[in-house]
Amino acid sequence: MSINEMKSAIFQKVSFETWKSIAVSTLKGKPFEKLITPTFEGIDLQPLYTAEHLQKTMNFSMVVSNAKQQTRWLLAQRTYGNSAREFLHKAKEQLKLGNEMIVYVGSSTSFTWSEDELQELAALLKEHPFYFTTANSNDEITRVFSLFSMQELEGLYGYFVGTSPSIGRTVVSTSELHHAGGSAVHELTYALIELSKIANSQADFTSKVAVKFSVDTNFFMEIAKLRAFRVLWKAFSKAYDAPPVPIVILAENSLRSYSKLDSNVNLLRAGNAAFSAVLGGADIITVHPHDVLTGSTAISERIARNVQLVIREETMVNKIMDPAAGSYYVESLTAELIEQAWTLFLTVLELNPDEQTNYILTLAKEVQVKREQELANRKASLIGTNIYANPVDEVSETINGSNIERLAQPYEQLRKHFTDNPLKTAVVSFGILKDVKPRADFIKGFLQAGGLNPKLSPVFTTAVDAWHWVKTNKIEYVVFAAKDEVVNDVFPDFLRQADHKTIIDVAGKFQDENVWKELGLNGTIYAGQNLVEKMEHLIEIQKKGK
Repeated sequence: MSINEMKSAIFQKVSFETWKSIAVSTLKGKPFEKLITPTFEGIDLQPLYTAEHLQKTMNFSMVVSNAKQQTRWLLAQRTYGNSAREFLHKAKEQLKLGNEMIVYVGSSTSFTWSEDELQELAALLKEHPFYFTTANSNDEITRVFSLFSMQELEGLYGYFVGTSPSIGRTVVSTSELHHAGGSAVHELTYALIELSKIANSQADFTSKVAVKFSVDTNFFMEIAKLRAFRVLWKAFSKAYDAPPVPIVILAENSLRSYSKLDSNVNLLRAGNAAFSAVLGGADIITVHPHDVLTGSTAISERIARNVQLVIREETMVNKIMDPAAGSYYVESLTAELIEQAWTLFLTVLELNPDEQTNYILTLAKEVQVKREQELANRKASLIGTNIYANPVDEVSETINGSNIERLAQPYEQLRKHFTDNPLKTAVVSFGILKDVKPRADFIKGFLQAGGLNPKLSPVFTTAVDAWHWVKTNKIEYVVFAAKDEVVNDVFPDFLRQADHKTIIDVAGKFQDENVWKELGLNGTIYAGQNLVEKMEHLIEIQKKGK
């Protein structure tokens, strides 16, 4: 084809129905609905979004763009320190290296501050915006504000989570609900409910509040969540007869999906979440170090900071008010979240104020159970934890963020148990290597995610040879792996050869399972099985000393 022919070429427009018919034909008999993905928000994600989908909803891109004050965002990396002196030193270093806010997160055992250290901190607060999270009103860092005159206090630019003096903006945080398992709809509703409590007690509240969201790895949903809040805030302000002042959105990458197992994968989760926060239009963003659960280092803190700097310098999205505007997919998600969150908000608003928060938390915990179930069945993936687990990883005793519910915790507990209480395990294969290898590899991956590191046997043809190998290697737990027809032929004999001290499972599901249990079978391992329950059952057997 010549250049002129290429320039004049016209591509035929393909309708949704045409695309759908082609997709159905490639499914080879499976229904089209198999391509639709349900979410915890109750939204069915379509395999393809077109302009027709957007026409069925309202386009809120203009509202989102007008609800922001500026295109750029502030880097708000937390400063970690074990003393006031260390905190001050590291805060100054971070400000030189790209951090743009002084971020302090207190705890019940916050360190003490001398008068000289408070004076040094006060000097920093005069020059830089700050973001303080205090665990209680007795946190010594709050003494710094007594060093300012009233005029100086009015000139400070700060945000407070928890107990805060009557300066800066009070941050309504949805993190508790998020880590309890809440969906995007629940988080948006929770933010509106908490803001309504402030609105009912303060006339001029819009300029005194900000909202903070935890952003997980569900990339497009998280973008839509932040965009949806801009629209909901406008409707909320109007409902309370307040001026439509743009609200500041703070975002931090979620620790819900962080894991102590293969913690380097946390860096990928952090990058994913940070980019979705940027595209969603957050004004202030915090990225947690990938090893924050076990104690961050100077290197991991630098990497976390650079996640944002690289996004800013390499993507240029900080030049655009609403980078996600116009995407059929994101716009559709945004509209659905707005509708569902506002409906739920109105429902919760009718409850007694003392019951509102607990009601939403109950909804969040119900979703958490579903999240855990999907991970346990491995229908959802937590890379390096419930799938592709690294068996040599050790779970650190260091506990940071222990009050946060994380999805990886059951797997960390399993790994810790089998590290402290080893169970020598093997996958014993029968038949022909190319036939049995996929099943043996599946069992190996399953057990490694459960905290064990099984030894793979040679491929046997007789039960006698297999048991000789098991005894020679002093195996305590055996999983028999073979094609179904081989299992039916060989496995009964394998069980008869057993010494009744070794725990025996079989890979797959079989009609003769109950008959085999009379011969000594413990149970089965198969795709879709609850991994956590299976391993906990194995631990119980181990404790009984079978």
